[in-house]
Amino acid sequence: MSLETAKSIMKTQVTEKRLLSHSLILSILFSVIGVGAGLYTRSQMIMFDGLYSLLSVVLSYLSLASARFMSKNDWKKFPFGKSIVEPLVIIVKYSAILIMLGASVIGAVYAILTGGRPVDKDMALFYAVFSSLACLIMYLHLRRQSKKQHSGLLSAESSQWLFDTYASFGVLVTFILVYVLDHFNVYPAYLNYIDPLIVLVTAASFAKVPFVSIRMAMKEVLGVSPEGELARNLDAMTKEMERKYKMKESFLRVTKRRKLLRVEIDFIVDEHSLVQTIKEQDAVREELEKKLHSIKTDKWITVAFTSNRKYAL
Repeated sequence: MSLETAKSIMKTQVTEKRLLSHSLILSILFSVIGVGAGLYTRSQMIMFDGLYSLLSVVLSYLSLASARFMSKNDWKKFPFGKSIVEPLVIIVKYSAILIMLGASVIGAVYAILTGGRPVDKDMALFYAVFSSLACLIMYLHLRRQSKKQHSGLLSAESSQWLFDTYASFGVLVTFILVYVLDHFNVYPAYLNYIDPLIVLVTAASFAKVPFVSIRMAMKEVLGVSPEGELARNLDAMTKEMERKYKMKESFLRVTKRRKLLRVEIDFIVDEHSLVQTIKEQDAVREELEKKLHSIKTDKWITVAFTSNRKYAL
């Protein structure tokens, strides 16, 4: 790994720690307000929002702790870096969210089967407006920073705030509907069922992102090769170098964990190859590095040469 890549990783990790600290403080504030408002109004939807904020506190602390761990300068202890930590944290975070969604669905179904829940509409509506705006602002800020820093941790953190925004908007829609129906005395017998029904709808809408994110993170943990344009370009580049320098054969191995792209290329050479000396090998490495420069991510590149095929397998 080059010094430039190491500095880029360290700079990103410092920014991650600062933003995750801010997110943690705000998550604590929202969790206290949400749970308190849920108990006061007797709303399952507000309680859902508050419990999600409480869960976000724990998950934000986990992200912050992992960012601190990854930013420690201990390359001797972890010579291949700590890129695997990030997808592991994402798996834990989204698994916890799925568990909470499952528990909320069970509670909502029980409420529906037992006659629904009456709620304090005015207080709930006030909370919903405040919470929706605050969560939306925090989500947009973290999303912008995650794209700027190419950070998986910040992306996962922004997703948590996006879920919280959805939950808050769910609360807002719920109590606007309840308020209007109650004002015009429309379907009064069904008003108590609206709150748990919205919990079910919100939980169902949340479920897709955790499942997709866990699947993607599992691929990174297992070291599955990336697909699509990146894989095709790397394969084409390797074959081009093989032909140019009359290599007998080449083997390309690629994995990608969030910001870190790991590329390993083994070239098989023989007496007809144009690469015979260490100096000529380094020239090939330099050329490959220049070709890979256009890929805007941190890179770990290993290029090896051998005349015996078994050492490349």
